[in-house]
Amino acid sequence: MTGGAPSPNLAEQAAHRVGLSFPASRKGAIASAIARLMVQRGIGDSRSFLDRLGLDEDLTDDAIAAMTVSETHFFRNPAQFQLIRQTMLPELQRRRSDGSPVRIWSLGCATGEEPYSLAILCDEEGLLENVRISAADISRRALVTAKAAEYGEWSLRNTDHRLRKRYFTSCEARFRLHERLRRQVEFTQLNLGTDELPAPERNLADFDLILCRNVLVYLDAIAVRRIARQLFACLSDGGWLLTAPTDPPLWQYAPFETSITPAGVIYRRMMAHSDTSKRSISRVTSVQCQTKNPLARVPPARACVADARKTLGDNAVKAIARQIRSRSDMGETRDAARLAAQAVESHPLSAELHFLQGLSQMTHGETDAAAAALRRVIYLDSDLAAAQFFLGVCLKDSDPQAALRALENALLFCLSRPQRERVVLMSGATAGHLAERARREIGKIRWHLGSEGL
Repeated sequence: MTGGAPSPNLAEQAAHRVGLSFPASRKGAIASAIARLMVQRGIGDSRSFLDRLGLDEDLTDDAIAAMTVSETHFFRNPAQFQLIRQTMLPELQRRRSDGSPVRIWSLGCATGEEPYSLAILCDEEGLLENVRISAADISRRALVTAKAAEYGEWSLRNTDHRLRKRYFTSCEARFRLHERLRRQVEFTQLNLGTDELPAPERNLADFDLILCRNVLVYLDAIAVRRIARQLFACLSDGGWLLTAPTDPPLWQYAPFETSITPAGVIYRRMMAHSDTSKRSISRVTSVQCQTKNPLARVPPARACVADARKTLGDNAVKAIARQIRSRSDMGETRDAARLAAQAVESHPLSAELHFLQGLSQMTHGETDAAAAALRRVIYLDSDLAAAQFFLGVCLKDSDPQAALRALENALLFCLSRPQRERVVLMSGATAGHLAERARREIGKIRWHLGSEGL
């Protein structure tokens, strides 16, 4: 880079070099992060930067850190850990009549909080010796931290005091995991963008449970499609896959059995001997973790996408949405934000609830989180002009080029509709009204970009 604005093309090339990919809307932000890294490293030329990626491990780790978000902590998304404890582990143990260990894989493990949370959970259930936990991440630097198993207060902010006392040794505001648990997790470096899976020669196959959470949301649709098929192939018969509520749905890419639970969307590889004719084909079922069977099965997702969206648009979801809007209208924005956050955990495929969460986050200046929520809306339904418009508003300061693309998408959609047609998710707004607002925002951004070039 020899000066001027960072190039989205540079972001795409750099991501490709390290085996990552991103939605087009994030490339401007990634380019800015790479530009800052180049300044920090004293690299003034894009070609030199690209040539060093993959060869210079420190620079590559810095680039990966600049392109990704590694926020994590112990027992993140407690509802999913509850589901693992109450339903998955007991069933897997019952199926192990031959005494073979249950195999769990934490994919995208970052600095190790997730796989060590699984180790603690298994030990609490008296199953640690009967479980084999593997963990993988793209960042070598993160894996060094993970193997050390020493953490600060922030990583343990969601960990019960009893568990801290039982499983960690405290020393000068740091917490070291007991060696007995540290030894139970095997770490390996893995690049989902380039490595082939399954990989039996690396012992990366035939897993009973895979956690791949808050990883796929940062990848483009082509990569998500490929990885979904790979993860399906990595599961044993009857094995489960857990993703995060923020991740894109996978059912259209591989023949998973799919369940909607309060812990999020749960995917499963059908048992080879299952009698599919006996399974319900009417709808995706939302269930509670406290029930005896908290994983109500549904047919392979390609056959149930429409039913899933219909189920998530039912009266219960609409009632929650009305309550969130009402709190916002009354100025109770914190309550509205709290309700929205809880709602998307229970209904991760509701575009409207993700949209309301994004608006709540915008109200409180949480633009990065709001942009992520609005991108999830677009993942679920790319025709929602309201989500494209507010995503553009969110990004106009941090990533003006991506903001322009989102706003232009909203404008083009509105221009294709009758002017008086109501805009979905925007109460009272018409296509003509939103088109005019989009034009104004586009004009402001273009004027600002032009004034910067003077």
